[in-house]
Amino acid sequence: MMVGDMLLPYAPGQVSMIGRNVPHNWISDIDAGERLDRRDVFCQFRDEQIESLSIQFPETLPFRRLMSRSNRVIVLQGESRRRVANILEVMGEHSETDRFVDLMSILSTFVQAPDDEWNMVLDGNYAPSTRFDATGRINAVISYVNEHLSDDITVQDVAKVVVMHPNAFSRFFHATSGMRFSDLVTRLRISKACRLLVSTGLSIAQIRKEVGYSNAANFNRSFLKEVGSTPSEYRRQHRD
Repeated sequence: MMVGDMLLPYAPGQVSMIGRNVPHNWISDIDAGERLDRRDVFCQFRDEQIESLSIQFPETLPFRRLMSRSNRVIVLQGESRRRVANILEVMGEHSETDRFVDLMSILSTFVQAPDDEWNMVLDGNYAPSTRFDATGRINAVISYVNEHLSDDITVQDVAKVVVMHPNAFSRFFHATSGMRFSDLVTRLRISKACRLLVSTGLSIAQIRKEVGYSNAANFNRSFLKEVGSTPSEYRRQHRD
């Protein structure tokens, strides 16, 4: 799960609220061309609509504060998560009026969630980009990197994907995501290495090559920096 400048693990059933202009992408291991029916369910709405609603109905003022918090990405847990997930899974089949009621129920659940059933993912200093094309370009970059993790990935190649000059792309990516492009590549490589260590019987040397590291020392150093343990320690900890 990549949101803003964070790359985090996620599990089935996750429920999150993402504010305007925050780049986001969920990455999972499925075969090329494979499709999972209803893998993702989402409800998209505009925060200015909620702002207008709060003017007409002061009782919904807490929703405006919720919109502000959503710029740091809110993730639900526990009963609040289950309640919102159940609504999301059926609201697409409802009438327009009922979908509005569903949306109010979702927002109300986020607002009323106990402190131990929600958290914000992004640091308070993260500032979402206001560029309208930011999310689309970031997602295109992530898709390209994921498809070429075992290759030598250059800024020049990725800049061509989003039709930008390499220098302009580097500035755009850092301003939008809060991280350097090389940091994204490292995090995605190590993230995939973690998944392979836990879910496959591939040797560490095979995994290292699968995620684009020709040098064992560089792989071990990057893995230790990102995860806090060596690849062998990580596999042992998560297979016990």
